[in-house]
Parts: sequence; C-alpha cells; structure tokens
Amino acid sequence: MESDSRMPSGQWSGFYLEKHQPKRGWMHLYFAFNDGKIKAEGTDYVGPWVAEGQYDLTNLRCNWLKHYVAKHSVAYRGQISEKGIMGEWSVSLLSGQFHVWPKSLTVFDELYLSEDLKMAPQTPLPGVHPRGKPEFDLTSFD
Repeated sequence: MESDSRMPSGQWSGFYLEKHQPKRGWMHLYFAFNDGKIKAEGTDYVGPWVAEGQYDLTNLRCNWLKHYVAKHSVAYRGQISEKGIMGEWSVSLLSGQFHVWPKSLTVFDELYLSEDLKMAPQTPLPGVHPRGKPEFDLTSFD
C-alpha cells in the first residue's frame, strides 16, 4: 500500500460536475493505491463501477478509467494535493470537473453539502401546505 499521506487506500468521497446538471454527482469510492497503480470501485447516481489507473508522486498526477457495470466508461485525469485529487473527467464529447478526497477530510463533505443545501429549491415536504398547514385533515381518520 502507498505510504504517502495524500494517497491513503480506503474510503473516499467526492463528486463530479456535468454541464447539463446543476447539482453535483456525488460518488462513494474505495481506492487502493500501490506502487503507482490505482484500483477502485464505487457507486454514484449512474450506478456501480470499477476503475483502474496509475499515479505518479513525482509530478503529482494521476489518471484512471471508470467502467460502469454493463454501461460506458469515463476517463479521469487529476492533480494530487493535500486536498485530495482534482481534475477533469471525459467521455465521448462530454467533460467536466471532479474533486475526490479521503474520507478523513470531512471538512469537504461539510463544505460541499452545505453549498448544495443553499442551492436546493425551497419546496415544501409532501403533505405540507406551502404556508406550513397540512394539505389534509388528520382528524378525519379517527
């Protein structure tokens, strides 16, 4: 296993951005880094996937190919830093940015999730009137 603290094997979190999607595509990942090679697996809203690639601690760059089970593949190229790995993904004519980080860097989970909550539309919960009143009379079920 890799001894560099920026590349711990284990659980990672992260997201990718798509031009046609206003929200982050959250990913749950498990990375294994060893002797310049990357093996990974995870899931996101597209489905489960596995990945293989390589990393270079001299130039702090890495890349991997993510294969969705029975679907397409996505190429990732990134820069390694104390904040995880940031870079660009691409498939066919589509591309976007991504950021993944070790699960121990919970500050990023908190930062990005709070940003997502700020951007979320203010819609009422099901069964609740927009002014906070129930849409139905619960006393009629007595």
